[in-house]
Amino acid sequence: MKEEFVITTISEEDLEQLQHLYEELIPEGCTLSTIKEMFQKIRERKEYHVLVAKRGEEVLGSVMGIECIALDAPFMVIENVVVKASVHRQGIGRKLFERLDAIAQECKCEYTILVSSGYRKNAHKFYESAGFTEDVRGFRKYYEKNEKKC
Repeated sequence: MKEEFVITTISEEDLEQLQHLYEELIPEGCTLSTIKEMFQKIRERKEYHVLVAKRGEEVLGSVMGIECIALDAPFMVIENVVVKASVHRQGIGRKLFERLDAIAQECKCEYTILVSSGYRKNAHKFYESAGFTEDVRGFRKYYEKNEKKC
């Protein structure tokens, strides 16, 4: 029987594994130095919630929720949803989302939103099964990357 996983807030010790996990999410990769730099900025901001799913010391998945405040209501943006391909369909993504839902509700968010690349069809099915609806159209605008960024 496999050991159960836990959902916890990311720690500095998790960053190297997260970098490898991000290779499944970000095709061009992301440097460990960038992840460490961003982690230092994020850890000081209470509106950022970066969670990891771990089995023992192994990072199996991660998600980030960011509390935002609009003039009409607070809401949460979800970013960087990733679960190791080798452990898909074990409830890890669902548990990460459930914890973010609880945080969003604690923060009195009215809704959560996420944007996903069009080619990630299996991820879209998962998002729909987690209660998200495709009732809005999302857009992204990319900027030229710095050398030191992802």
